[in-house]
Amino acid sequence: MIGRRIVLIWSAAGLILPGALCRTASGDDREPRVIDVRIEKRKVAAPKGAIRVTQLDVVELRFSTDETVKLHLHGYDKELEVAPGKPAVLSITAHATGRFPISSHGWGHHGHGHHALTYLEVYPK
Repeated sequence: MIGRRIVLIWSAAGLILPGALCRTASGDDREPRVIDVRIEKRKVAAPKGAIRVTQLDVVELRFSTDETVKLHLHGYDKELEVAPGKPAVLSITAHATGRFPISSHGWGHHGHGHHALTYLEVYPK
């Protein structure tokens, strides 16, 4: 109750920005931007070129593949494994701007390899 009174007093005094109390801590309550990424023959078949989003976009990258692969989104330090017939989703809020490689960290069940398949480009808002 005391905390609520303080918030109301500060709000009335203009010390709290309107809407600040309504936001979630993560800011990820928006609808995600869904991007389907299809990998065939160890290359990205779709979409062509880099994946472009805007800073603070909530993004779901939905990967499908014709061969098991371990993927790593550099800069965001996210990893996932995708298998044929088992699409996988990598979800992020695009906080950091820049160009980040999405690389393979091995093909098949015992495969090796490490090369950029595509890039996630996050442009400033």
